[in-house]
This record gives sequence, C-alpha cells and structure tokens, in this order.
Amino acid sequence: MIKQRELIQRLVWSAMLLTVFQIGRHIDLPMFLAQGAKGDSANSVLRFLSTATGGNFSSITLFSLGMGPYMTALIIWTTISMIDEERVNNFSTKQVGYIQRALTLVFTILQSIALVFRFKSSVEPTSFLASDTKSLLAGVLLLTAGGLFIAWLADINITKGIGGQSLFILPGLMANIPSMLISGQTATVAFNNQFIIALIVITLLFIYLTMYLYHSEYRIVIERTGLDTVSKHSYIPIRLLPAGAMPFMFAVTVFSMPQLLLLNEKWNDTWFSNFITTYFSFNTIQGSIMYGVVLYLLGWGFSFINIRPNDIAKNLKESGDYILNVPPGEKTEKYIREKLTRIAFVGNAYLVFISLIPMFIGLRSPFISNLAFYFGSLFMLIIILDTLVQEIRFVYSKKEYRLFE
Repeated sequence: MIKQRELIQRLVWSAMLLTVFQIGRHIDLPMFLAQGAKGDSANSVLRFLSTATGGNFSSITLFSLGMGPYMTALIIWTTISMIDEERVNNFSTKQVGYIQRALTLVFTILQSIALVFRFKSSVEPTSFLASDTKSLLAGVLLLTAGGLFIAWLADINITKGIGGQSLFILPGLMANIPSMLISGQTATVAFNNQFIIALIVITLLFIYLTMYLYHSEYRIVIERTGLDTVSKHSYIPIRLLPAGAMPFMFAVTVFSMPQLLLLNEKWNDTWFSNFITTYFSFNTIQGSIMYGVVLYLLGWGFSFINIRPNDIAKNLKESGDYILNVPPGEKTEKYIREKLTRIAFVGNAYLVFISLIPMFIGLRSPFISNLAFYFGSLFMLIIILDTLVQEIRFVYSKKEYRLFE
C-alpha cells in the first residue's frame, strides 16, 4: 500500500505540473497578432522542432520555448563537467545549481530574442506599449519568464513527479506525430487503403525493431573483489542505442543554425548564401547528407555523455573491481571507450538510416520526405515512454528491495 501511495502522489504531481504547462502553451502574447504565423503552421521542420522541445514555434505563446533552453543548458553543463572534471567536482551542489540556472537564463534570453525577431512582422503595439521596440522587448521579457518558469516546473517534476523533464515533451509529441505525414504539403493529400496498410505495417516493424535495439546491450563483465562467487556476476551494460533520443531532439536545431546567417541581407546572392542553401537544406542531396552527418555526430557525442568511460574506470579503480586482463586506470578507460565507439557506430548508423532513406526518396517524391520526421518523432516517443514505464516500475517496486536479509 505504501509503494502504491508514493506512485499515486508522484503521478498526481506530474499531472498538475503538466496541466500548468499545457495552459501556458496556449496563452498568446498580447503584443503579437495571432495570425502572424499562419504561413509556418504547416512547416514540417518547425513542427518537428516544436515536437522535440515541447514548445510552439508556429505561433508565439508564453511557453513557446518549451524545454529547449533547459535541455540545452543541461547538455552544455554536462559537456563542461566532462572536460574539466576535477574543477567541477570541487563545486558544491548549490554552486552547480547556480551555474545550471545561469546557463538556462542565457539560452532562454537568446532563444527568446530569436523567436521574437522571427515574429517581428506580426507585432501589434498596445496601449501600454506604444512602439514596436517596446513590444519586442516586452515579448523577450515574457518569453524569458515563461522559459524560466518551465525550468522550475521541470525541477519540481524531477524531485516530486515522474518522467523528469521529458514528461513535458510527451503531450505535444503524441499530438503531432499523425500531422507529420501531411505537414508542409501544399496540395491536398489523400491516403489510399494500400498506403495506410503499408504505413501501419512499417510503423509496427519500426516500433518492434527500435524497442529490440534499444533494449539490446553489450555487457562488459566485471571481476569484483571481496565477494563470494554468487555475487560476482556483475557487468557494465552498454546499450546498442547509447545516445537515446537526444540526437533527434537537437539535430534540426543545430542543422538550421547556419540558415540564421542569411537573415542578414548583405549575404544575399553571394557564394556564402549559395553554400548555406545547398548544404543546409532538406531539399538537396548535399543538405540531406549534411543532416545525416550532424545527426551522427550528435549521436556520437551523446553516447559519451550518457556513458562516461572515464567515470566508469575511475569508479572501478576506487572500488578495487576490474575487467579481466585489463589493467585498471587509463587502460580500462581506453578499453571501455573502444567498445563504446564500436557500439555507438552501429546505433548511430541506425538513426541516420531511418532519417536519410525517406529524405533521399523525398527528393523525387516530396511527400515521402515527411517520413524522416515521422520516424524521428516516433523514435523519441518510444524512448520517452519506455523510460517513463521503467521509472514507474522502479517507484512501484523499490520498497521490495532489501540490502541484507
């Protein structure tokens, strides 16, 4: 009964926080015309970007930024902590919290400015804000406040709820997946029975294969000292998809960044603008390949963020445990890094495959290119739901664990 009570309490907290988040996503900023972004509402790239962050980039609302600034700050800080571990380890928990919040504030302001300038044409000065400049500044301020409020909700959900920060991405992800198939299409799209059946079959096969690969793992056996033979069956698990869903969450953002440079009119009709429109566009074969490269590199990076060979080797050395025939310390770290590199190559190749194949076909048939974002969104949904289920199982069963009998 106690374990059920804790689970119910966490679910109630998450439901309340999610309700607040959903309400904020539908509160329009008063200084922007609601119809200012209609032209972008069907853009598949923007819809996928909104889906990956839980935000709303087709219209400007209080919570339009979603989890983007929070996740970006978290990833940046994790990367910094890997580069300079000794200095980071000397920070107190309070200092780390201040640094993470400062990073979140910086990225929230930057993304607020970018979003406000994107909707600059839809500014409508109010009686309180008589000029466009004041309206833009007020928009940045409100978006920044909304982004920081979302970060606060995420921190509460991590401690009192279930699903962590990924929970706030889940509703938009589930709602947008069906529309991924037709977003960005100018002509009327009609699905015949054969296409629907084929899509259902392919989707089910994709779900099964992704679940199978995600739960597949390579196990590095550990020799534990000071334990009896019954307790010696320990290992380091490395998933076949070690990067999880993070590459898809950031790939479109990273890939689209060079296009922001074209907002400067001085770059128009130059070799630089031609380079950007060729190699950073989803409508060219060079751009599709470049997107695959970005997705692979992000997958490689997130693999080493999620599984840190240096930390694992350090912990093994401190505990006296070791890998058979591998000296502790740097040799162990190198051994684990090599294993992770090979495994990540296979896992990241799968991510690139399910994205580039629809894009290449879409160069001839634009409708098919939407499947790249469809499968990407479906992949994120599978990983987030699986993580959520595992966390619920842990909360439900953790009271049954006994260290000593």
